[in-house]
Amino acid sequence: MDKPFAYILVLIQFSSIGWLVQSAYPFNLNITGLILASVAIVLGSWSLWVMRISKIRILPMPHVEAALITSGPYRLLRHPMYTAVLLFTAGISIDYPNWEKVIIWLILLIVLIIKLHWEEQMLNQQFPEYRFYQQKSFKLVPFLY
Repeated sequence: MDKPFAYILVLIQFSSIGWLVQSAYPFNLNITGLILASVAIVLGSWSLWVMRISKIRILPMPHVEAALITSGPYRLLRHPMYTAVLLFTAGISIDYPNWEKVIIWLILLIVLIIKLHWEEQMLNQQFPEYRFYQQKSFKLVPFLY
């Protein structure tokens, strides 16, 4: 895959997130939505904190000088920031679900799965130890995927 396609994926990703956030306004979360959004904020913040020692990129291509992070939430999940985005958008959308929200959320899920598969191919090329890390961690959901 090439860089223009990466930008298209990022555009779709952030457009989906933006649409879901604006469609959830005003945020009157029920307890389930509040729990999902809160867990997402904690997971996302923790992931960013741990990742600070490396180079964060929005595109699915790792930075040339990136370090492989396998601590913190990355010990269990290879893509905890993607998990946090999916949890947060599900949490803020769950109060008044409709077909539009479900479709946009599914588009976001598909885009993130495409990005993570692409990113994992590149991480395998950049870090020889990545294959071992893949065997002992989950992509997005602990104990499932």
